[in-house]
Amino acid sequence: MRSDGTPMSAASILAAQTSRVRHVYRGWWIVLISYYTQLITAGAGGWIFGSLILPMQHDLGWNQKSVAVVLLINRIIGGVLAVPLGPLVDRHGSRVLMTVSAVLAGLGLLAVSMAHTRPAVYAAWSLYGLATPGIGLLGPRVVIPNWFIRKRATAIAWFSMGSATAGIAAVPAAAWVNEHYGWRMVWFLLGIACFSVAPLSWIAVRRRPEDVGLLPDGDEPGAVAAREAARPASQRVREAVWTVRQALRTRAFWLMTAGFLLTSMPSSAIFINISGFVQSFGYTAIDGAWIVSVYGFGVFGGRWVWTWFLGRMGIYRTMIAFAVIYAVSIAVFTMQHSYLGIALTTFWLGVAVSGSQLLNVQAIPDYYGRSIVGSLTGFSTLANTAVGGAAPLLTAAVFDATGGYIPAFLAFGAVCVVAAVSFALSPPPVHPGERARAATA
Repeated sequence: MRSDGTPMSAASILAAQTSRVRHVYRGWWIVLISYYTQLITAGAGGWIFGSLILPMQHDLGWNQKSVAVVLLINRIIGGVLAVPLGPLVDRHGSRVLMTVSAVLAGLGLLAVSMAHTRPAVYAAWSLYGLATPGIGLLGPRVVIPNWFIRKRATAIAWFSMGSATAGIAAVPAAAWVNEHYGWRMVWFLLGIACFSVAPLSWIAVRRRPEDVGLLPDGDEPGAVAAREAARPASQRVREAVWTVRQALRTRAFWLMTAGFLLTSMPSSAIFINISGFVQSFGYTAIDGAWIVSVYGFGVFGGRWVWTWFLGRMGIYRTMIAFAVIYAVSIAVFTMQHSYLGIALTTFWLGVAVSGSQLLNVQAIPDYYGRSIVGSLTGFSTLANTAVGGAAPLLTAAVFDATGGYIPAFLAFGAVCVVAAVSFALSPPPVHPGERARAATA
């Protein structure tokens, strides 16, 4: 209906809707594409892998450790590649990397679906590992902080919802496909989904908003100046400008990296084994898949819990709170034996762990600015992916030796306590230039 009360034609309505779409800030389209990539990659490298580990183990005739080692191979390759790729992404953006990586990921997962021998399975996952930095580690994690400053926490929360959606929707869907067509069909369909990321990334992704005549957060130049002028000087938004060398010389970077490294152990291992943990008490694989979905709902809702914490406590205090709450959640979860008890504590565990990726992506640009996110992410990723990839292997080894998961899970809870101490010792660093100015004042 027009302002004068006359009805609008179908063509007018379509034109109006098209105009609205065109005026959506490009950064939000990048967030949407990153959400989609996260749904696929988090499913392939975690949620769905966890739901398929037992059928893969039985079909291939391997023990669980031999199946889980593919994640270590995949993540070590991704972590090693992240170091040289990080500076390139800082200089040239994520567009080409995400596009090429999507094609490689698709080829890798198609190869997984057709592999029967151990060398073939490991080679297929190695190919997928080549794609991991582009679509799972560096690509989205660099481009989103470059497009958002004030709204960074919200943008990262939406992007990271892809992982939660994988747990909520993809795991039951994968369980159904596995039940009717086998686990190989699951990997085949995920490979096809990876290919669809390539054209989307090429069309939408750009390095920074300034490269296409825009400003971070979709702000207008006049509005930014007016808003900042109205703020007290102490509250004005000032983006940190660090060099890589300066950042690597700060204690905060290494302690913060250590904290996320430690929390990556349970975050990469427990959810993969939730279905197996449920089945160890005599419940069915379908029961296990539903508990994984409960975990996914917790992760989904938890993103906004930690976004709320960030808005009120800042990144430093929120990291400490995250590690402490995560440790307590793991301990309580391992004490459960009933299906209801497992379901309730799994939901809370999902809420707790949801802070891991959100805070990890937020911390580097908040501490050191947008210009070196890729380089610093590359350094932190190398350690995190290696340790994170080893954690499922260690859990599988404990299972093969003891027939259960509880000893490994309790050790992960203790690791989170150490992470809390590491975060507590890594407050935001003072830029060397500010320190020099303070000394001469």
